Amino acid sequence: MEQFEKYHPIMTPRFTFDWLTVSTVKDVFALRHDPAVAAQTNRPADADINQTVDYISHTMVAVMRNRQLTWGITDRSAKQFVGIFSLDPIDEDSGQAGLHLELVPKELTAASVREIIGHMSAFAFAELGLSSLTIWVPAGDTTVQPTLTALGYKPASYTGDGAPDDFDLYQISRAVSITPPGAE
Repeated sequence: MEQFEKYHPIMTPRFTFDWLTVSTVKDVFALRHDPAVAAQTNRPADADINQTVDYISHTMVAVMRNRQLTWGITDRSAKQFVGIFSLDPIDEDSGQAGLHLELVPKELTAASVREIIGHMSAFAFAELGLSSLTIWVPAGDTTVQPTLTALGYKPASYTGDGAPDDFDLYQISRAVSITPPGAE
């Protein structure tokens, strides 16, 4: 797999994905400190800005070591930080990755989720050569779950330890596997 540090910025029609260090710590803290956003992703809210600084630092080290890909999301027209998107964990051997999406509440719309998850799923399959993606979504969610289904994600079962309470797992698999000639 390529060095992860080259995968920035990434642009969709509306959003720019760039390293968390491009966004202000204040903006990232506002998102990570929000209890509603934290609950959407099954993590504790950051209690203070120092926790956010540690999160950014550890995340960027993991990116530079090819362990995960995490970007801050900016709405280009509004020039505002609106969220975080991650591919983590990435298992190169199995071709699988988990997706994580955190958006400010006003951006948690079907259109935004469709643009972000749709584009980044295609990126994960085409650029990273992954074969399967999963994402945990709060049970009863009425925005993200239907949007994932429209994008081709399907409810999946999870039999391992550590499944978050009150969350549903969704999965999508790449439809076609392309093996370059001579790579068999």
